[in-house]
Amino acid sequence: MNVLEAIQKRRSIRHYKPDDIPEDVLERLLNALRLAPSGGNKQPWKFIVVKDKVTKSRITAACTWKTEDGNQIYQNWIDEAPVVIIACGLVKEAFGVYHKNSEAIITSGAAFEDKMALPSMGFESCFTWDLAIALDHLTLAAVAEGLGTCWIGGLYEPQLKAILSIPEDVRAPMAIVLGYPVAWPEPRPRKSLDEIICYDKYS
Repeated sequence: MNVLEAIQKRRSIRHYKPDDIPEDVLERLLNALRLAPSGGNKQPWKFIVVKDKVTKSRITAACTWKTEDGNQIYQNWIDEAPVVIIACGLVKEAFGVYHKNSEAIITSGAAFEDKMALPSMGFESCFTWDLAIALDHLTLAAVAEGLGTCWIGGLYEPQLKAILSIPEDVRAPMAIVLGYPVAWPEPRPRKSLDEIICYDKYS
């Protein structure tokens, strides 16, 4: 399966078989995370692989969220998957970008805290971009192995961090569920190229 085929086949899977993922397969997928690009090659991440059933149930509870009109949304299907991976961002190690005197300034390391205290300068950490790229590598590698995934963004980060003993200065904004799908859903609609692509200027 080539990359384009994996992109075309990938789906968000919300029902999983109970089958365990063989260790050699899981290692190949984790290696896909490791090989992902990041800003300045800083690799400002750690990934927590969770297989323990009790811990997974606690994570599932932390992934409950509400709609704007107050409806509670439970994602209990997370508990079905044999593996949940929590993506952690090492904020102080990541590249950051802010604007000063009409110039883009790139920073990382110890200077981070100083810049984070100055929101008026438009500071933005790149760690979320780096995590997203790494997880996308995983989703495509998973398809090639016959596995399904689903991104989890609807989670309560403080609760998740407490469950997994994640340090205060480390972020955990997203997770991904991994396992063998009960079935592959039909593709969902996507906008046409004409709707999303413009050339030389915004139009």
